[in-house]
Amino acid sequence: MDERIAAEVTSVTIGRGVLEEIADGPETLIVVLAQPGAAQVTARVVSDLEARTIPVVTRMLPDAEEAKSFKVVEETTAWMGEIGVKRDGIVVAIGGGALTDIAGFIASVYMRGIEARYVPTTLLGAVDAAIGGKTALNVGGKNLVGTFAHPDRVVIDVDLLQQLPDELLAEGMAEALKAGLIGDPGLVDVIERSGLHADLEEVVKRAVAVKLAIVEADFREAGSRAHLNFGHTIGHAVEAVAGWSHGRSVAVGMVAASAISRMVCGFDGEERIEAIIAALGLPVACPGLNRADLHRLMRMDKKSDPEGLRMVLLEGLGRPLVSHIDPATLDAGLDAIGIGDE
Repeated sequence: MDERIAAEVTSVTIGRGVLEEIADGPETLIVVLAQPGAAQVTARVVSDLEARTIPVVTRMLPDAEEAKSFKVVEETTAWMGEIGVKRDGIVVAIGGGALTDIAGFIASVYMRGIEARYVPTTLLGAVDAAIGGKTALNVGGKNLVGTFAHPDRVVIDVDLLQQLPDELLAEGMAEALKAGLIGDPGLVDVIERSGLHADLEEVVKRAVAVKLAIVEADFREAGSRAHLNFGHTIGHAVEAVAGWSHGRSVAVGMVAASAISRMVCGFDGEERIEAIIAALGLPVACPGLNRADLHRLMRMDKKSDPEGLRMVLLEGLGRPLVSHIDPATLDAGLDAIGIGDE
């Protein structure tokens, strides 16, 4: 049984065997933008569209973060112009979080904005990148260029996610855990109890509900939407310096943020969070990185302001806040994940 969540702008469908809901019937040209790892899903979606006589063209973009560049934007939008995509065209993005980031950006700027629909094929993409209306490119740093642009529709097929290898499930669980930590302590209990064997449909629905509620209250991140960045300030820097995947980087970033939360807010759940992350098979430390490189990248973080670095911390489960962090406290958080002065 699928579930439809009516968000402010986006229609979100979560269920099993729901791929066909990406399109309603005969309509305008659909431009499928996908990544190599989603080739089989893309073929299924395209075959279904063609069987319903919906006009469709397909373009594969580079894999993962390599897709998120101005070069890809220029090449793809030029191609869209050449094949005659008009303002009533629809971009359907099929892939993980990086793919929905870049495809959403392309849709938001092509002819000053055309409709976008997402089919996330990773758990991380389903509970995070596909939800919330942020698009992004990597220019000098992680996600430093982008737009706020809601997709019209997101279709999350749990049957697809169930087939993911444990490594990719774990990375998505890191983002689902984050959602629980900032807005649904019961979801933390579910992940702690069952780990990678948790009911995936329940995990997705609860994590998406947390994000949608926050986004609808603060679409352009003027306030509470920043809470979604728990673990991401240090995590993004680790991702850039270590070359780790997003999920692994956020996992270790949450360990550091939990340690800082203990120091600043008296948070008493640091050991519990570390244990849950370790049980998922994700890293809780990343020794050997250059601390100066991390500091440089964090100074470029979007949450920095003239007073310094701002981080999302926890006073308790489901009780996030944003606080300025002095360099000594930040370094103590880096110490907690094995990053010293060397």
